[in-house]
Amino acid sequence: MPENTQRRIVPLAGVALVVALGIGLPPMGGCQLFSEKLSADPGPAYPESMPRGGSAGIQVFRDVTTLRMTNTTASSFGPGRLWLNQAFSIDAGTLEPGQTWEFPLNAFVDEFGDVFRSGGFFAQRDPAAVVLVEIENGPESDRELVSFVVVENKYN
Repeated sequence: MPENTQRRIVPLAGVALVVALGIGLPPMGGCQLFSEKLSADPGPAYPESMPRGGSAGIQVFRDVTTLRMTNTTASSFGPGRLWLNQAFSIDAGTLEPGQTWEFPLNAFVDEFGDVFRSGGFFAQRDPAAVVLVEIENGPESDRELVSFVVVENKYN
């Protein structure tokens, strides 16, 4: 086979393989290897004026991309919103005594639609620390923010 022909066949074979595998070619603006969720519908603003109800003895564990807590008290908490770092929130039901909650960190959204930087193996952004966890507690007319105890921030 002449040398000219061989140079043309090798690149074409590579393109054919990519198309055959269904991968397709990246768009001209670049490609995003993994599609990390970066934004969502905006959530509510943090309730700055809501009264503080103290701290409950519920320990919160961050295990890479998951937030986990178990109600080891004799009290129920919620229903209301669960807040992270006075910015990101998610709707939460009632945390009954003995019940465990687990939430993916990328489900928490702030008032601008930004998603909490949860990190993980394929993350494109550095993870944010979970510093403060609070829940809106009590009846709608007399609601207060109760904080939980953040025990561990495990990033990998």
